[in-house]
Amino acid sequence: MIDLDDDSEIVKIDLLVGHTSAIRAEPINTHNPPRTHDWEVYVRSADAHGDLSCLIQRCVFYLHPEYPNNKREVNVTQFVIQESGYAGFHLPIEIFFRTKKDPKKFRIEYDLDLHTNVEGHPYHQKETYVRKFRCTFYDPDPDFRQKVLAAGGKMKDIDTVSTNNNDSNVEEESTSPPAPASPPSESDRDPARPGRDLKTLF
Repeated sequence: MIDLDDDSEIVKIDLLVGHTSAIRAEPINTHNPPRTHDWEVYVRSADAHGDLSCLIQRCVFYLHPEYPNNKREVNVTQFVIQESGYAGFHLPIEIFFRTKKDPKKFRIEYDLDLHTNVEGHPYHQKETYVRKFRCTFYDPDPDFRQKVLAAGGKMKDIDTVSTNNNDSNVEEESTSPPAPASPPSESDRDPARPGRDLKTLF
């Protein structure tokens, strides 16, 4: 529990979590069903000059159980994995921050969609999807604050923050993904839907 006052410090950083989906010229027929798409999924700083290696210790991507070694851990930047597939799936991502004691973890529930083309609509060989998550940290220690700033974070004016009695949180912000080529699913119909708040103590 915290009580924000005039001496409190707040830092924030925007992370981009997204993926690309590309239709292969020829499916990979050694798999059943054949793999029709190449894809990659990533975690990046929204600041093009931000260095996430100083802030994030590792990212763990949980692929569909059909993939061998479906728990993929990446501990160097870029935090990205590449694979091929034939259908989308739910892909949780755990982000471990470099804190003084044990690394603190945030979990993002991500949906990996592999686009399809609909007859009568423009053909898209490749699609890109991006979601933005804002991480806010209340009264971080000086070392961690510098890591957030080096990764592209910024100090936040306390007058614009409502007290929620948590030392940190992550919330999803709306981005502008391209319109899906296929009829939208329930999740596609509201791209500005709020993300689940993820909270931990720092």
